[in-house]
Amino acid sequence: MGPLFSAYVLAMLLGVVFIPLFVIALAILRSATRAFVLSSTFTMGAMIGFFLGVLAGSWLLEVHPEQSGTLVLLFTFAGASAVAGGVIALWLLGKMSGNPPWRRS
Repeated sequence: MGPLFSAYVLAMLLGVVFIPLFVIALAILRSATRAFVLSSTFTMGAMIGFFLGVLAGSWLLEVHPEQSGTLVLLFTFAGASAVAGGVIALWLLGKMSGNPPWRRS
């Protein structure tokens, strides 16, 4: 994997997950630091959840690259794992911090 692929993945992650979450959190919370913490925590958790979902899904589903049906199932599983990873990361952030970032002060 070259640096171009890494830059492409980073740009996709920023454009699809981080920036929309940041804009929504900024509109709701009205605090740029809290919106940044909330969106970056969810993005990191979603990224970890996606990669773990791909690893677990390829092991559980026995993916064969020549069959497109198994790839669809794999990426559906990985997408659900990404959402779960982001939610778990936010839950852990709320448990660890005394003042969760999603509450207005």
